Amino acid sequence: MTVALPGLLATWIAGQTQQRIEMSDLMRAATTSCPSLVGDPAARHKIADAVQQLADNGLIVVPKTAAGWDDRARPTLPRWVRKPTAATKPQPAGTERVWPEALAAAAAVAQRPDEFDILDRVANWLRENPHPERVPIEERSLELLDDEKMLGSLLPNRLFTSGALTLDLLACFPPPLLFPSQFVPGVGPVRLLVAENNATFQSLLTIARSLDPASRPALHLGWGSGNQIPVGIAAVELLQPQPHELYYFGDLDVAGLRAACGAAATAARLGLPPVRPAESLYRRLLDHGTARPDKSSRGSIDVPALTAWLPEDMHEAVTDLLHQRARIPQETVGLKELRGDPGLLKTAVRFA
Repeated sequence: MTVALPGLLATWIAGQTQQRIEMSDLMRAATTSCPSLVGDPAARHKIADAVQQLADNGLIVVPKTAAGWDDRARPTLPRWVRKPTAATKPQPAGTERVWPEALAAAAAVAQRPDEFDILDRVANWLRENPHPERVPIEERSLELLDDEKMLGSLLPNRLFTSGALTLDLLACFPPPLLFPSQFVPGVGPVRLLVAENNATFQSLLTIARSLDPASRPALHLGWGSGNQIPVGIAAVELLQPQPHELYYFGDLDVAGLRAACGAAATAARLGLPPVRPAESLYRRLLDHGTARPDKSSRGSIDVPALTAWLPEDMHEAVTDLLHQRARIPQETVGLKELRGDPGLLKTAVRFA
């Protein structure tokens, strides 16, 4: 399940032992939870919006004076946030409501009238729909709350972040972000190879289609839309025929490896086949590529975490590359290179 940035930050904040959290730590948590923020010109705006949502929902407290805000860039951000102190839960007006067992935990968490209103709607819906079919979250939101976007905006609310209310209970899910793909029929178990960039996707697809159908792998070729693959990999479940093996090929740089690691983590969380590196393509980058300055390499970098996804015998070379704040673009292995060695595509997906 894909969770919006406010929900991810709310979960991270809830897990912190300290009451006061510095904004630098919260920013780091944001980029770790959402790798797509790295290099995004709108990242500061997205983080500011998430902080505002958390504050509006009472999940954090922000500074009340101007001294507590950093106004060196726009939008302004708090220098720190604080967990709210525990408060006594007000009882709803009138006779105390007896809630269905499925909502008992949520009713214990709810504090505001609007939260009890949501639970009241859910209780009525559960009674009228004892065996609901899973639908996209926007459809359930419209059915429950008369607004197709409201349920998604409530995910950072304590009802959800506490785990008392879940999308599974509401029989709905956030639809996965689709990535462009093409299926090339062949033989053997169906595989998926995702390229980070559109140019490489086009060249891999051209080569795959040029191979003999009787001896080429049955293969989905996908374009990961740059750093969106940590979210987009969830769409693997929609591919037909279903791939049994997943491979990824991206730039050898900080942003590319973060995207790959994020996709691997998402796949593991969703129970998908593991996302493996397209080894032969990465090796060709190291053997034939020219290192260039890496604009995505800024600040502190957890190099071991980024290289751990690659084969062990590549760690040293890639570590040196990242320490130099350099990169090798995947377009190094372009159509000309692939034409010169058509078997490279087969070995990339471990097709004998």
